[in-house]
Amino acid sequence: MKTNFIAFLLLIGCFAQAQNYRYIYDVVYKKDSTSEITSKENYNLDIKKDEILYYTRDYFIADSLIVNDIPFPKNAKLNTSNIIRHKPGSNQFEDYDLLENTVLKLATSDHQIWKLSDEKKEINQLKLQKATSRWAGRNWTAWFCETIPFPEGPYKFRGLPGLIVELYDDKGNYHFALVKSEKLGRTDDNQFLAAAKEMGTAVTWEKYKSAKLQYYESPVNYIKNGLGTSNDNEFFLNDGTVVTAANSREINANLRKAIKKYNNPIELTRIINYP
Repeated sequence: MKTNFIAFLLLIGCFAQAQNYRYIYDVVYKKDSTSEITSKENYNLDIKKDEILYYTRDYFIADSLIVNDIPFPKNAKLNTSNIIRHKPGSNQFEDYDLLENTVLKLATSDHQIWKLSDEKKEINQLKLQKATSRWAGRNWTAWFCETIPFPEGPYKFRGLPGLIVELYDDKGNYHFALVKSEKLGRTDDNQFLAAAKEMGTAVTWEKYKSAKLQYYESPVNYIKNGLGTSNDNEFFLNDGTVVTAANSREINANLRKAIKKYNNPIELTRIINYP
């Protein structure tokens, strides 16, 4: 983090409640808990007066390209992972899961019981305090900054007396680190997030699990049924992959393999066991 970023963060305390902000996190995680290979992505945490959103930065990039009439880069692949939404001060979350052309909206009630520590450290001029919690099947360590007066953090983590700047579990599966901050303007609306919220179908946990298992059973057929296409019609996956009659069987097998292998969610208490 650069010095001007730190100065910007420290100034927020004076007028934070009257503004909207975006905090960008580097997220390093293991898709496969049995492997030491990690992936790295950027996620946005948008803190607005009426809602708080956490989503992959790919949504922001895609929206910017369309708004500015810029063609998508050749072979571009977007990560269309879950969108997490809640109201300021609330532990009631809406979890939007995009199964290609279907959007499942799962309502959850989540909160962490934090144990504050006297341990402190300083990173890039930010004074941080340590807190720990056992939540969703993992042991978590958070470092928060009281001078950034938002009781928020990445994903569904919140409830500390300041923004969570760094967060990780004790097994090395997930590591979140704040890397950038931006002030949002009044017109910073994202058409992809708006569409997901509009299209979201409310489901119970049991229906959610059932839909995920149906998708795993035959991802290609699940998508075809949702699109209403015939066996001969080509269609695109969200990551840009073209599915044809000639390659549909191979793609189906690859999707099933990936779903089962990369099954390491943040919340182990909500893991789905694929056969």
